[in-house]
Amino acid sequence: MSVTPLRLTRVRPGVHRLATRYWNWYLLEDGGRLTVLDAGVPGDWSEFSAALSGLGYTPADIDAVLITHHHPDHAGNAERLRASGARLFSHPADAPYLRGERRMSNRGVVKYLWHPWYVVYMLRQLAKGVGRTPAVARLDELTDGELVDVPGAPRVVHAPGHTAGSCALFLEDSSMLFSGDALVTLDMTRGRTGPQIIRGAWTEDAELTVQSLDALAATNAQTVLPGHGEPWQQGIRSAVEIARRAASS
Repeated sequence: MSVTPLRLTRVRPGVHRLATRYWNWYLLEDGGRLTVLDAGVPGDWSEFSAALSGLGYTPADIDAVLITHHHPDHAGNAERLRASGARLFSHPADAPYLRGERRMSNRGVVKYLWHPWYVVYMLRQLAKGVGRTPAVARLDELTDGELVDVPGAPRVVHAPGHTAGSCALFLEDSSMLFSGDALVTLDMTRGRTGPQIIRGAWTEDAELTVQSLDALAATNAQTVLPGHGEPWQQGIRSAVEIARRAASS
């Protein structure tokens, strides 16, 4: 099975999206230094390095990696970037998984394997090395409401449910919300598009995820950049309204 290429697109000056058909991660530029939001999967590394080179950077120019939650499709290159000099950040509730002290359960996967779209998605991840995501050696903490002192200075919005430490990251000046998997525009189990929460094998508490939509809506962000799916330009409040309807149907 062929792997999915990683594409670099500019969202706005200083904000770049790194995307395949199935997952997104992001890059912030500020004064010649970089912050990475989430870290893709290991098989993205060569294309990521090439994308950096095209912008005139190397991995050594990355100051920080902010991980929205501990799932390996969001942390695949985190340790490699730490070894290149970046600081890694996550919410403390997710840190034990990222450090390899706790492991995710695979028991919930079986009931979703009858969805062909989900099977293809999982095979694409495996082909990109998601199962080889290394544990991270050191983490700094993300705190709810904190303006993180890294290039781009995103504000942390704790939005638990998908994982206990799930966070979104908000750029106040540009009104952009990086929602991680707290709200997505692609359902990886079935391929459905549009704003929604994830009700899949890896979501720890779907009802809490719905409750956490309030914290996302409170940012009043104009643009939503999710961990899966296309950007949403009609504002977080409309995205949350649609996601709530979808969750109750």
